[in-house]
Amino acid sequence: MEMHMLLPLVTTTVLLSIPAWQPLAAAPACQRRCGGVDIPYPFGIGRGCFLDTGDRTFEVTCRKATASDDARPFADGFEVLGIDPGRGKIRIRSPVSSWCYDGARRSMGAPDTWSFNSTALRVSDADNKLAVVGCSALAYIGSQDGAVENRYVVGCHAECASAASLSDGPCNGTGCCLTPVPPGISSFDVAFDDAYNNSAVAGFSPCSYAVLVEAAAFEFRATYVTTGALGDAGGVQVPAVLDWAVGNQTCRDVRRKKTGAYACASANSECVDAKNGPGYLCNCSKGYQGNPYVIHGCQDGRNVSLASGACIVPHKNESIRSDIVVRNPELIPK
Repeated sequence: MEMHMLLPLVTTTVLLSIPAWQPLAAAPACQRRCGGVDIPYPFGIGRGCFLDTGDRTFEVTCRKATASDDARPFADGFEVLGIDPGRGKIRIRSPVSSWCYDGARRSMGAPDTWSFNSTALRVSDADNKLAVVGCSALAYIGSQDGAVENRYVVGCHAECASAASLSDGPCNGTGCCLTPVPPGISSFDVAFDDAYNNSAVAGFSPCSYAVLVEAAAFEFRATYVTTGALGDAGGVQVPAVLDWAVGNQTCRDVRRKKTGAYACASANSECVDAKNGPGYLCNCSKGYQGNPYVIHGCQDGRNVSLASGACIVPHKNESIRSDIVVRNPELIPK
């Protein structure tokens, strides 16, 4: 399918009444891309370019993971694949935990597991699931939180009798399983169950894998079991989604105090309480699109939002009021 679009640039002048508490804004000359990824405010690279809430929630570094790599964006230690300021979501590359059979020693090697621990970001229970891949694999994620009421363990079990029983597609328990994760997770450890290992199936399933995945973006491949394709060295990019919010106050608290910094900078924006933990988010008001954290960032639905890097593409049939939000026009299939 080929799509060609000419997007008019619309400039509007808006008179704003400045509230008693000042909206925060980034310096105008900030770097807004790294490694091909847009970095919209409130996130930013360098001092003065991100929303400073005192805990560095929104600071992004643009750096090389290794000397031979191109520079890539990282936030709170996670490689960033995309940021959605309108939904309070950040997409990251999710590290893969593995446990493999050591053929030379004829026994299972040491597990290579990953721990998630963040003071600023939370696992999105609405977007993610735990995926376990292998032909004799049982893995869990469990809370690091010492508070009894916040402890949890979730896991799932994947089995298969042979490589021939595997097929590409949704996870169904044969070679791959998915299980939901609870809300409010800010830390977890990954663990494999010793009772299930690859000793008996190493010929066609040398490793077991566990990874937090964005469920809508993850599709099982038989080669994830039969080769090392799913491991970090295999080059497969497994995305996961984290939730973020501004501070730890509710919208009611912020409105009542009316002192200090307020993140909803656009005149056509509103404050909403975060759903997955404390803090608040900013949304564009009904009928507006764009980035609510930027002055003039929320614009009328058919305008181009220069401040947010987003544009609104009208439906081809003008009698249908159904616009498509395109946050990265260069990614539209051609």
